[in-house]
Amino acid sequence: MLYEVESKNRVESIDGIKKILDDNGAGYLGVSMQDDMYYNSPLRDYAKTDEALRIRNTGESAELTYKGPKVRTEGAKAREEYNVSISSAADMEKVLLKTGFFISRGVKKRREEYSFMGATIALDIVEGLGHFVEIEIISEDKDSAAEKINGIKKFLKITGESISTSYLEMIIEKEGND
Repeated sequence: MLYEVESKNRVESIDGIKKILDDNGAGYLGVSMQDDMYYNSPLRDYAKTDEALRIRNTGESAELTYKGPKVRTEGAKAREEYNVSISSAADMEKVLLKTGFFISRGVKKRREEYSFMGATIALDIVEGLGHFVEIEIISEDKDSAAEKINGIKKFLKITGESISTSYLEMIIEKEGND
């Protein structure tokens, strides 16, 4: 089983981290505008089961993603994840809606990605939430991946506790407090 092991941290700005990555030869993977739409199941409430079903549309590509419940690791979070490329986000949404799934909420962000020290580093500006850095490793060994991520965080001078809450959960919480 493969796990997505990730550390997410809120930062004041992504500029300093971008400079460290550039100065240390990180592989630039590109920038995209990501429009994520989350769906809930008619059979069980994903908010209660800690699962996620999402269509991500970048304008150039689209994918359907299922994420299983979060599993805590030291300084990071891990979860089972499956991604399927789809040719049309609009058509996939129609299939989901026709089969009983319903829209939960959307998340929009600007994501700039790098490959660095065996991880993918995402510098995110999330609409309504601010700036974040995500460090992700896909691995069968979630504990060693979390250890490696913690080393990368230190190298990038990222401080503070990792946020285990998803952007979707943060937006729902913020909307509830507005």
